[in-house]
Amino acid sequence: MIIAGDIGGTNSRFALFSLSDDKLTLEDERWEKSNSFDSFEHLLSQIQKNDSRYDVNNCSRCVMAIPGPVTSADLLSFPNVKWQISKSSLKQLYPDTAISFINDFTAQAYGCLTESVADALPLISREQTQDDIAIVGAGTGLGHGTLKKINESAYAHIPSEAGHIPFPFAADEFEQRYRTFIVQQTGIANPVGDDLVSGRGLAMLYQFLTGNKLQPSEVAAKINAASETTQWFAKFYARDCRNYVLTTLAAGGKLFISGGVAMKNPFLVDNDAFRKEFLQGSGTAKDVLAHISVSLLQDERIGLFGAAYYAAHITADE
Repeated sequence: MIIAGDIGGTNSRFALFSLSDDKLTLEDERWEKSNSFDSFEHLLSQIQKNDSRYDVNNCSRCVMAIPGPVTSADLLSFPNVKWQISKSSLKQLYPDTAISFINDFTAQAYGCLTESVADALPLISREQTQDDIAIVGAGTGLGHGTLKKINESAYAHIPSEAGHIPFPFAADEFEQRYRTFIVQQTGIANPVGDDLVSGRGLAMLYQFLTGNKLQPSEVAAKINAASETTQWFAKFYARDCRNYVLTTLAAGGKLFISGGVAMKNPFLVDNDAFRKEFLQGSGTAKDVLAHISVSLLQDERIGLFGAAYYAAHITADE
């Protein structure tokens, strides 16, 4: 039995997978609010209390996807979660089980090799010249990941923290006014992708356009595909996606969009404003974009499937 975890700024998801004849089968799934717990150990103990099958000591492999860089440091910290993870503390609690940590978008990238992409919604269809994969997802923050195919059966993962790159605002009057508004509201001197293409970015844009300050879920309930908020958010999302795939999929490939913002509200990316902005470019850029298809994922368990895939196919070889 494999235990997979996907720690997010809002929700932490856990799942049990069985592995038989190289096939992963989802056996059980549980969600908890990340910041409802004082520590990762507290969160794990609650999951185990609810179902003893989640006892880490009894699993064959355990992989946790985390919303931040995975380093050699003992303490792992995350921008939207109030607690840290101590590797040494977990080693003391679970001495007989190796717990592997991967970035959450490493997990989502590997998830693109599983059944969780089977019902993905096509947004832009293009002829494929390469099997490389990129994934971009706006949720509490903005995540990116890439898989580069290295032979017929293997991929190499390229980690990314592109969500923390300063956002490329256009020089027009509207976008410069919006940039100034974000700086004034947040005190952030150089807004990054996380600040615009995320749940809080959607709420900030709506506030700028309407003067009303709402939670992201409240904004999503008030707007539709024709709303001004939607049109601008789609442009910003598409711009981030375009810049990322031009960086990572130079030979073409597939881009998958994930993250709760668009997965819960497909109209935010399934519109002409998104498609027009994504396809903007000239010369080499247009040639590259002509061979990149774009799809919106609909299975929010993508990170769990990816963590389980990593446990089954990557840690097994380590």
